[in-house]
Amino acid sequence: MSGRHATPAELELYVLGALDAGRVESFEAHCAECDACAAALSGEASLEIAFEQVSKRAGKTPVVRPLRAAAYGAAGVVAMAAAVLLWVGHGHAAGLGPGAGEGTAAAGHPTMDDGAILDARNDALDGG
Repeated sequence: MSGRHATPAELELYVLGALDAGRVESFEAHCAECDACAAALSGEASLEIAFEQVSKRAGKTPVVRPLRAAAYGAAGVVAMAAAVLLWVGHGHAAGLGPGAGEGTAAAGHPTMDDGAILDARNDALDGG
């Protein structure tokens, strides 16, 4: 191996401890003499250390906070109840009975065709 540079695969195998035992000695001798291969080996080792740190962080068990989860759940239930009350209350306040508004998309509002809606939108975007 002393005549040629280490390949990326050899660098990775060496760092992982999987390089053939017969090639390890010549690999180490070459990296001791060749600054480029020594730098590449250092980079590969740093990368492997970073991967190990990330995998250790990813393997941690998440902290369970039951009180926070319960508070979020309660807030969601309260928000849904408020929305239902507003929806039901809006229909009764307007004098509409149950089922009012069914089948009428815009009761009390003039209907517009799609072209008029697009024209109004374009006029608003154009500033006039």
